Amino acid sequence: MCQCLTWNNTEGLSLGSWVTKSSGVITFLNVGLIRISSDLFNTPIYKTKKVKTFNNIKYSTLSSSNSNNFGNTKLPSSKRIGPHNIDIISLIIGSVLGYSHLEKRSQGVGTRVIFEQSSSNVEYLMWFYKILALRGYCSEIAPKLSKKISTNNKINYTYRVNSYTFTSFNWLHEMFYIKVNNRFVKIIPKNIFAWLTPLSLAIWFMDDGSKLKNSARIATNCFTIEEVTFLCEGLKKKYGIVATPCKGGVGKGFIIYIHVESMKLFSSIVKPHMIPSMYYKLGNY
Repeated sequence: MCQCLTWNNTEGLSLGSWVTKSSGVITFLNVGLIRISSDLFNTPIYKTKKVKTFNNIKYSTLSSSNSNNFGNTKLPSSKRIGPHNIDIISLIIGSVLGYSHLEKRSQGVGTRVIFEQSSSNVEYLMWFYKILALRGYCSEIAPKLSKKISTNNKINYTYRVNSYTFTSFNWLHEMFYIKVNNRFVKIIPKNIFAWLTPLSLAIWFMDDGSKLKNSARIATNCFTIEEVTFLCEGLKKKYGIVATPCKGGVGKGFIIYIHVESMKLFSSIVKPHMIPSMYYKLGNY
């Protein structure tokens, strides 16, 4: 059975790389980042082509294919093993930093991604759904509107997309969650910036970002002040974006405030990967 390398084994990999391991053969994929808004749906699926040697290890180069076996609904999670293109990994990581969560299946051996948005963001959710569905990562049946009643008896209407369960997503769950009092709690991984591509950053901003006068903010209310500070420092170090933690309100944790002087830079990084209906979050940038 194929087994993915664990999430913290990122040394030596570029952001355009993805690795799986099967029967002693390393599958190594190095692809460029994709401008999702224009050409994501034409991105090829990859399959093993030829085994070569690199740094004294065997790896298989990958060729494009128009289909994969992920969409087989009867395929057990142990057989859903990748390899996954970097756009899919970036999509998941960006969305998990936002509203999405990873569910480790109680009666299985794999992990699935659960992506949920309010009815007001239906265009964004359907865009997300189409990306996954076209690649066989979720059912082709379109998401349906559902009703939820919150603790204050407010009625919310949402759409939800569940991916298929993959054993090769387990490393992502291990990366983003720790167990506290017998329940999983989402955290900010220490190696998040090894995986935070421009696409991931754009997905995160579309999920949790908003305009704030001439600047912008990202809602990080569920994370600790230490984690939010770490994210701000990482954005500066990796992308040159100046951001600081700010209080989200009384008892509402902290948010990331992106400074006005960094908005032009920030927009140049994320806008190529955003859908037009989300441009308003960037204001005039």
